[in-house]
Amino acid sequence: LEKVIMMRPAYAVEYDYFPAHQLMPTLESKRIEGLFLAGQLNGTTGYEEAAAQGLIAGINAAKSVQEEKQTVLSRSGSYVGTLIDDLVTKDLREPYRMLTSRSEYRLLLRADNADARLTPLGREIGLVDERMWRVYTDKMSRLEAEGKRLRCTRCHEDDPVSRDSFHLSGHKIKGSCSLEDLLKRPHVHYDVLDKHNLGGANLSTMEKECVEIGIKYSGFIKRQEQHLERVSAKYSKIIPKDLDYQSIDTISMEGREKLAKIRPVDLGQASRIGGVSPADITALLLHLELRRRKVGGTKLAVEG
Repeated sequence: LEKVIMMRPAYAVEYDYFPAHQLMPTLESKRIEGLFLAGQLNGTTGYEEAAAQGLIAGINAAKSVQEEKQTVLSRSGSYVGTLIDDLVTKDLREPYRMLTSRSEYRLLLRADNADARLTPLGREIGLVDERMWRVYTDKMSRLEAEGKRLRCTRCHEDDPVSRDSFHLSGHKIKGSCSLEDLLKRPHVHYDVLDKHNLGGANLSTMEKECVEIGIKYSGFIKRQEQHLERVSAKYSKIIPKDLDYQSIDTISMEGREKLAKIRPVDLGQASRIGGVSPADITALLLHLELRRRKVGGTKLAVEG
């Protein structure tokens, strides 16, 4: 290698992979029952991506053997859910890497509330033992109590903490306000409360940060939660596995091809498939409703 001349630095790795649109959101193969796939085999790159898939595939493989209901993480509940939904929904042309920008629910998927989002699920699955569950519930109790205390504790405009708040935010307090309202002001952080002995004595630094984030961005968080509720109500309708997309002539040709290829489990997944337009989703929704009424009418006729 002493005489080797490097023309330009480069990096390339090629490997075979399993097109992940052939998987269900549980990471089980649509074609081979009981086969669960995870990692680079699904077209991803990165250790964390592989580990996340391995965890979910392993959980569901165990549940499959035990004939239990399998676990599906939602896009709105975790980045792992976003990763898997992208894999099984999108027709990937290059190795997939998980980025926070891939999620449309970043305000809800924060590091400070990861335990609140996923620990109850872990408990349900059986991965969270009694000790960890007690640690979690104790923390949630402290956060709830602190939120109530901040809402109920008021400060007056002449108090030292109010003057500090005015100096930092430029907004003067008229009369009095709660400590919660104080934290909503720009540039006013929890350490201001600690400075004046108004902070929670039994809270850790991370817990104080969690409380502050929940208060300071409460308006934005509530707005995204309301948006999520509206979207979930519209897109949670399940699509029958045997649906013949080619027979629905109100859906565009490209839309029918993509839907038949991916075979989404619900309207939400269908709406995220590239090449499927909002008009296609409306047509699909109408078709499903007509199909439901037809099946319902048939049942009534038989019973009659």
